[in-house]
Amino acid sequence: MKRTLLEMTQEILSAMGSDEVNSITDTVESNSVALLIKGVYYDIATELDLCEHHSLFELNASGDSTQPTLMTVPSNVTNIEWVEYDVIEADETVSNYERIRFSPLDEFLTAQNALRNDDTTAAQIEFTLNGEVFSTYYNFDRKPHCYTTVDDYTLLFDAYNADVDTTLQKNKTRCSGSLIPTFSMVDTFTPDFNPQQFAYFLNKCKVRAFAELKQAENAEAGKEARNQKIILQKRKRIVENTPEVFRVGARYGRITPMQAPGTIPNYLKQGN
Repeated sequence: MKRTLLEMTQEILSAMGSDEVNSITDTVESNSVALLIKGVYYDIATELDLCEHHSLFELNASGDSTQPTLMTVPSNVTNIEWVEYDVIEADETVSNYERIRFSPLDEFLTAQNALRNDDTTAAQIEFTLNGEVFSTYYNFDRKPHCYTTVDDYTLLFDAYNADVDTTLQKNKTRCSGSLIPTFSMVDTFTPDFNPQQFAYFLNKCKVRAFAELKQAENAEAGKEARNQKIILQKRKRIVENTPEVFRVGARYGRITPMQAPGTIPNYLKQGN
């Protein structure tokens, strides 16, 4: 069952034998417990790579006509799984998203450098990295096919269509990846975990609260947290999308050749 930050704080305070509170800001200890819950929240989000923190998002456009193929990753994104771009033409009305291939930086720069003598459909773009200015080339007469990253934050695409847009557009990108979850220090905030994950979350908070605030061990909560973690690793998703073959437990029994009905397998015969 999901719980608010205040409800979790109250339960942890009760487990430690502390004073009752009506808000996380009522006492120094209640505020400390709320901050501790926040720390555990981000630890679990990083440790378990929970599915609910994977989402779709858009890239940020440069908004600069001198850098039309440069885009940046939003600050709350921790990794990108794939990138798509709407390559709709000027005379079309229906979106047409295509997957954009990732290219390692060295391969990307080598391929784009081949455009240096193209004065009709290619142009040069400059970007700054570690305080130094670098340049490469791009096509401005076609849709993008690939992209690379120069610093894990700035993305360079190989092309854009100047007949459609002045630069690559934010609202034409569609990406999938992991996002940093938000945590609000207010009584009514409910952490972004599935109901089955809350037991692990709460028990881990209790273990840390006893260790850091009481300098004591809560063995029962520690045991429950370990058990819940094992369960959660198998039940991360509400909607299961893993192929059945990967969800079947390992079978370690001996596999033997097919036997005729009524016969004894060779490995069970006397003398074997």
